[in-house]
Amino acid sequence: MTVAVPIIRLICDIVTFFFVQIPIRKAMREYSLSHILAMALADLMAIVWIPEILEFANIGSDTATVLSVFMLALIAYSLLLMTVDTMSRLTRSRSALKCIANVSDALPLPNQVPEETVVRRINRGLTRMRCFISNANNLDKRGYSYRYSAPISTGSRQYYLAMERNIWNRPFMSTDETILLTCGEVLTESLRVNKEVTLLRTESETDTLTGALTYRAFIGHLKSLQTENVHNLVAVVYFGVEHLRTVNEHYGRKIGNAVLRSVGMRLSQLLPGNATLSRVNGAEFAMIVTDVTSTSDVEELATRMRNLAVMPVYTEEGEVSVDVSSSISFSNATDGFSVLLADASAHIYESESSNLPVVDGMTSTLAAQNGSGDYFNASDVLRHAIEDNTISVLYQPIFDVNTKRITSLDTIVRVHDAKGRTLAPYFVTAEAHRLNMSVQLTLDVLETCVKDMTAFRKVAPELDIVDICMNGSELGASIFHERLEQLTHEQPQLRFGLQLGSHAIHVVHDEVDDEVAALAALPNVELGLTNAGTTYSEVAAFAHLPLDFARFDKTVVRDFRTPRAKQIMQRTLEISRDNDAFHVVFDGVESLDQVEFIRSIGGTLAEGTLLSNAMSANEFLMRLETMGTSLPEAAPRQAE
Repeated sequence: MTVAVPIIRLICDIVTFFFVQIPIRKAMREYSLSHILAMALADLMAIVWIPEILEFANIGSDTATVLSVFMLALIAYSLLLMTVDTMSRLTRSRSALKCIANVSDALPLPNQVPEETVVRRINRGLTRMRCFISNANNLDKRGYSYRYSAPISTGSRQYYLAMERNIWNRPFMSTDETILLTCGEVLTESLRVNKEVTLLRTESETDTLTGALTYRAFIGHLKSLQTENVHNLVAVVYFGVEHLRTVNEHYGRKIGNAVLRSVGMRLSQLLPGNATLSRVNGAEFAMIVTDVTSTSDVEELATRMRNLAVMPVYTEEGEVSVDVSSSISFSNATDGFSVLLADASAHIYESESSNLPVVDGMTSTLAAQNGSGDYFNASDVLRHAIEDNTISVLYQPIFDVNTKRITSLDTIVRVHDAKGRTLAPYFVTAEAHRLNMSVQLTLDVLETCVKDMTAFRKVAPELDIVDICMNGSELGASIFHERLEQLTHEQPQLRFGLQLGSHAIHVVHDEVDDEVAALAALPNVELGLTNAGTTYSEVAAFAHLPLDFARFDKTVVRDFRTPRAKQIMQRTLEISRDNDAFHVVFDGVESLDQVEFIRSIGGTLAEGTLLSNAMSANEFLMRLETMGTSLPEAAPRQAE
């Protein structure tokens, strides 16, 4: 009995090692004292109790019978050992699955030290073992044994996921290696994805010619500061390379690119730690300075940077003179960041939000060399479109959510190049202002709307309101006032909604209060606030402007479930209820949930792609002829 029981247990261990593919030599080397003691105790109990059981059973003294019962007892003992071992391994497998599930639940892993998240999740699912990060895979600590994952590389560092156990704890199993293998692969893939995303983000936010940030990154940084540093003084310094077009025409774009690159490098040399430099258009840079303690320090820094930037640039064509202008905008307690964002709109030259392939610098040079002809100057396209009056207007219906009928129209300006590519509306408005052509653009839109509305009203006489967006330059132009007054007499059946954005409100507040009052006094003219509900428009305009309507920004309507957004919209509706002549439009309505929300808070007017996209005049006229101003009852389509 003393010999047979340990042999039976040894055979069970060998069979287990064989089926779970654990090398016997490794298993013997990485022994577990707790396991050995437990098995020795089990053997001792079997040696003592099996004879006692045989004697208690009183099976007699027949040798064959005793031997048979003895063998049955050994088989039962071996089955018991195998059962205990199987249950233990099932428990270990469950722990392994729990570890892997914990890591999966943490996806996507954070960009910073994702390995700590993986290790923490593994340890949450393990008992009597420790997972950690190791810089080597040959640890040799007395009384401990280890398992390692495949090497994980971050480019600058290589490490391993490691498991540690001491000789008193349970031995390693294949499930432990599965945990390390699977979680190691997850961590490796996460590092690869994070690296590629970071690289793509860096490339997309970095100007390839000058190494400065792009306009998109500039606006994103400015908006983030708006919420993160509302109490800090922030300055934006603009540096414009003057007469760059002349340099390009005289020396060629290659030299013009060299000048831009040189100016960008010089500005970066003096860039302080609390500042970022962006290339906001073809020939202009913008520096954002945060945590400003003294305006004079910023002005002095801008002077030093400009003095360095205007030094001649030495090129292969010889010395090229550089002229750089500068201007500074500061945020303040009264206007906050609206001043900075308004100035950013005025300084934009080529908007990255445009879906035009607008290029400059090296990109355009390569395109020209390849003969692709896919590049053009967006500013010239817009200038010619305004001068030749080749702009077009799209009409976005505004509907009543209760009566389900179209009540008025919003306008979207469209400008196309020779190949039919479209400039973004935001770029059209901002660039027209920079070119001092806003008045002419708005008059062109106004004339187009009058002609189209006349055709619309022959089919739908109840349709009499059209909204037009302005950027502020029109307010001080006598020709605009005269033409609008003339139209109100010529077209008494039409009403014109003039929408003021943040920049227009800034102009109104500082320069043309009397002109705005004169506009508001015209019959059939209504003034409205666009982008309401956001800090990018001055909601304080409600106090000092004779506004007739407000249009909520799409981002506010999109976040209608957010308590803050809901509160803003409810308060604005309260203002409209106190003034019967004031109405509110909810822009960006794209779902039935938004419609139900608007109804629930007492709103009526909505605009968006839920039941109708923006249409050309011919498309909208055809719609009126077939459907009138009624909205379809069919299920809403997805926004395009």
